[in-house]
Amino acid sequence: MTTLVASDVDVKAVKETAKNKYIVNIEGVEHKWHKDTITTEEVAKLGGWTSEGVIEIDSNNVERTLGANEIIHLKKGIGFAKKIRWKRGDGVFELRLASEFNHLKGHFTNAKQRESWFLIPGYPLPDGWSLQHADIAFRVISGYPGTPPYGFFVPAGLRFKDTLPSNYQEAINDVPPFDGAWGMFSWSPEDWRSSDDVAGGYNLLNFALSFAVRLREGA
Repeated sequence: MTTLVASDVDVKAVKETAKNKYIVNIEGVEHKWHKDTITTEEVAKLGGWTSEGVIEIDSNNVERTLGANEIIHLKKGIGFAKKIRWKRGDGVFELRLASEFNHLKGHFTNAKQRESWFLIPGYPLPDGWSLQHADIAFRVISGYPGTPPYGFFVPAGLRFKDTLPSNYQEAINDVPPFDGAWGMFSWSPEDWRSSDDVAGGYNLLNFALSFAVRLREGA
């Protein structure tokens, strides 16, 4: 696997013309920028990056991986109270998630990803449920793929023949970063066998397909 190395990226505001209010310095190359916001994809495009992702580093050197289509607000003026720096996300975990997402989209073509969260819009539900199709979300945690994923999230209020499903709860605090109210099924894969090769072991596509097993059980 190729290790990607990138220097930090500093963004500083300068007094230029109304058209180019900012200079975005990416790996030593200055890029004029015309507005006070910039998206994750725009930072990556300016840096000449593709699928590596973007990491924001605050003044305390705390790193945060930016989500797809996230909007970053740049501060006007000569100086910054808080310096914002970016680098491409080159961690093994992020690269694994990117590979998993591509593998997932091979079956669920409309799947979406937001950091470690995934969404499958319009997942088909068996007869008896209050919806024929439902958006289903799930996530992975640090340590994946050695640590298997757990649980999946459905729109709150989902019922099977007007009955509240077992191993399901709607009073949850840690909800998916997608629109709507959510409930969660407790669900874990059996005999999880991870592999450095996404297609060579259990993966998120296997996990997503297994939701149908639980849903066929009904309430």
